[in-house]
Amino acid sequence: MNIHAYPTDAQTPVDRAEATRVAAEHLPADLPGHDRRIVEFADGFAVFAVQPLHAPPDRPIPIGGSVYVIDKATGAVSFWPTYPSGVIAAHYALLLAAGQLVVADSWPDQD
Repeated sequence: MNIHAYPTDAQTPVDRAEATRVAAEHLPADLPGHDRRIVEFADGFAVFAVQPLHAPPDRPIPIGGSVYVIDKATGAVSFWPTYPSGVIAAHYALLLAAGQLVVADSWPDQD
């Protein structure tokens, strides 16, 4: 199964500072009341929206959200289910080894 990714203006190879910049400029704004966490792994950076630990108990936890992965080699962004970062890293390594990361020419329309 191919994973589709979308191009960015990232300076490559992407480091943590560049991943932070790419996330801020190319990904949707964080959910209100949530923090953005970036977790580095061998081939990229997983970007999560995280509810703060001391959030009010009545704040709903987002279900079915997305995790974004910023590829270190290309700076391209792909979308993932809310898997733990270790699972994402393992699957990402497998798809890269199989040549299954497909970087599109542009981002899809907002429609």
